[in-house]
Amino acid sequence: MNFSVSPYLLYLASFGASLLISVYSVRKILSITTRRKIYDIPDKIRKIHGDGIPSLGGIGIFTGYVVAAAFFMYQKNWNFAIASSLILFFTGIYDDLANMRPSKKLLAQLIASFIAVYFADIRFQSFYGAFGVNELPYWVSMVFTTLACTLFINVFNFIDGIDGLAGYTAVIYLVLLAGLFAAMNDSSLACISLSLAGATIGLLVYNTAPAKIYMGDTGSMVLGFTIFLLVVLFILNYSGAGGLLVSQIIHSRQGALMLGAAMLFYPVYDGLRVFALRMSKGISPFNADRSHLHYYMLDAGITHPAAVGLISVANMLTILLAWLLQDQNAVVCILSFFVVQSILLVAVFRLRQSKIRQGNP
Repeated sequence: MNFSVSPYLLYLASFGASLLISVYSVRKILSITTRRKIYDIPDKIRKIHGDGIPSLGGIGIFTGYVVAAAFFMYQKNWNFAIASSLILFFTGIYDDLANMRPSKKLLAQLIASFIAVYFADIRFQSFYGAFGVNELPYWVSMVFTTLACTLFINVFNFIDGIDGLAGYTAVIYLVLLAGLFAAMNDSSLACISLSLAGATIGLLVYNTAPAKIYMGDTGSMVLGFTIFLLVVLFILNYSGAGGLLVSQIIHSRQGALMLGAAMLFYPVYDGLRVFALRMSKGISPFNADRSHLHYYMLDAGITHPAAVGLISVANMLTILLAWLLQDQNAVVCILSFFVVQSILLVAVFRLRQSKIRQGNP
């Protein structure tokens, strides 16, 4: 980055600017939506909050992120990522206000993902020997990354079900990515990560339980999309020659791939599990229900803050395992992620069943 100041000052400035802009924006949105009575309507299935809580907080995230990132990054082709984010941003606003049909929302997500993959060339190009796969043919890389990005947008959107969960999950991923990019001397991507992290924390000021405002699809889709792209760029840009610190943290490209997989794992694990459950019952995987882990926690009597804390710990443990097992077979790494999340799921499920039996003797 062509600045004479220390990159650490740029990191602080990008984070601080996005945080302040987001807090101001969310406060204004909260005031306007409350005054005009633009509220998210409880459906007693997934949306179990009280009346009078708006769901346009994602506008604050997007505003803080885009304004700060515009000043503190120069990432090549990121303009295409911003264009895709705008598609998701307006799709999210429409859905938050008028409940867009799932098929139309899915089409918008596919278009946004394709733009980033094709025009910005942000795609998985190789698995670096993991699962016996190396270089991917171009068309396979294009299709796989587009579909994977669309999937992650959706599964990240699904975890935005209780106060603060999506926000805190995003902050964990983004702060880790910022640290990794900084260690790789990639100040532009570090600033992008910190801009989005600061903007998300700006919402969390009002979104932590008891929430005064929700991020809605406006925020969760932009977050899921951008986190996915940053993870792919981390894997693509990793180089052991990037610095001594980088080579000490991540030993190989396959290790970078496993760390990236760990950051994406929880939303994908929970989302695919719920998809499978719904389809096994003969219903659409996009139908709303209470099969997600965070709803199981609430049904078990666990509070919103405790549920967010437990899932956050499981996420961080998964990432730690990816780092500890990065030199092992990729299958061993993925299985370890599966075990961590499954242990938490089984424990919560049994607690939930016990609570249900106590309430219905």
